[in-house]
Amino acid sequence: MDCTQYKSHYSAFSKLPLPREVCDSREWSDWMDHFHDCHACFDWTLAQRIAERGFDSRDFPCVHIGNQITFACPDHPDPADCPDILISYFSRFDEYSIAVRDGGTSAVAIRYCPWCGVALPESKRNRWFDELAALGYTDFHADDVPPQYWTDAWYKNGK
Repeated sequence: MDCTQYKSHYSAFSKLPLPREVCDSREWSDWMDHFHDCHACFDWTLAQRIAERGFDSRDFPCVHIGNQITFACPDHPDPADCPDILISYFSRFDEYSIAVRDGGTSAVAIRYCPWCGVALPESKRNRWFDELAALGYTDFHADDVPPQYWTDAWYKNGK
């Protein structure tokens, strides 16, 4: 199967669950083999999934990160509870991390995509603390911290 054939079968083969006769077909087996063997079609498929979730894959450093960040598990309303969600994004710091599954909320910041190696944005965590300190804040969890500092607005829109 080539890339054109793969893409032409996407709508029929990507909607789960599939009927047993489809899963048992040679065509579906070839389609799955191509998915696993072709990096371009694998990435194209991730971009399709991101779009189906209502996002633009170009808004993420790569489709692998975008696929992780846009995935919403139907069984786990809190992403921290889902074993299938590996990457977290903290917009306040523009920081990606891998969750530490120890029952808490710990995470390890990452600088590169674990799948493709693309550089991720530099964390703005230190800048966040520096800017709040410069504004006179010493309690960084206080209720009076300006609301834009709890989102990405503080670095996207300025002060």
